[in-house]
Amino acid sequence: MRVALMHLPKTGGTTLHDLLLPNFQKDAVCPERFNNFDRFSDEDLNSYKFFSAHMDFRNLSRVSSSSYTITLLREPKQRILSLYYFWKAQTRDHIDRHDMIGPRRAKDMPLREFLEDLPDFLRKDFDNVYVRNLIGPLWTGRGGALMLQGDDALRIAMRNLLKINEVGFTTEISDLIKRVFSTLKVDPPVQLPRSRAFENFGQDDPNTEKVEKEEITPEIDALLDELTFLDRQLYESARILLEKRGSSEDK
Repeated sequence: MRVALMHLPKTGGTTLHDLLLPNFQKDAVCPERFNNFDRFSDEDLNSYKFFSAHMDFRNLSRVSSSSYTITLLREPKQRILSLYYFWKAQTRDHIDRHDMIGPRRAKDMPLREFLEDLPDFLRKDFDNVYVRNLIGPLWTGRGGALMLQGDDALRIAMRNLLKINEVGFTTEISDLIKRVFSTLKVDPPVQLPRSRAFENFGQDDPNTEKVEKEEITPEIDALLDELTFLDRQLYESARILLEKRGSSEDK
C-alpha cells in the first residue's frame, strides 16, 4: 500500500514517520521531506511507496493517487509554543553551522517579542498553519497573507481535511497509530517513542539544550489567539466531525 503522510510541524508527525519508515524499502521512500515536489516528475513520484513531508494539500493530492493519506492535528496554540521552544532549544553552534534563521530569532528573542515581530518568511510556520496548508499556496498572497478569510478559508480547509483518509490528534496519537498499523496489516509498535519531546532537549540530541518555558501572560495569549484564529475553529470542528464519522463507521 502506498502511504502519504502530510506532516504538519510539531504535531507528532516525526514519531509517526519513524514508526512507518522501516516498513518500506529504501528505494521506495520519496526523499523529499518538505514541500518541494515540483522537482519530481509524475513518473518519479509514481515509483515511490512512502511519502512523508511538510507538504501542503496541493502536493498531498499530487502524490496521493491510490495512497492511504494521513495527517495529525494538535491544539493550535500548543503547536506554536512547541515549535518556538524546539527552535529555541537548538544549540548556538548548530544554528550558526546551518544558518538557521528562524531558530536564531527564537534563541535571541523572548516569546512575546518573537510573536509580535514575525517576518513574512516565517508567517507560514506560525499564522493559521492548518488552514494555510489545507487550502494550499494558490490562496496565499504577498508576504504569505491569506487571500481567503473567515468562513471561505475554513470551508475549503475543512473540505480538504475530510478528504484525508486518516486524521488523528496529538493527544490521542496512540489511537491513530493503532488504526494506521491495522490498515497496513502490520504489527503495531510495543512502545511509542517521543521524538523531539521538550523534556528530552539536551539529552538525546547533541544539537539541543535545555530551555525554560515562559509564563503565558495575557499579552502573549492574545498574540496566540490572533495567530490561531482560523486554526482553532478548524481544530474544534474537526474533533466534532471526525468523532461523529468514527462513531458512524463503528456501527
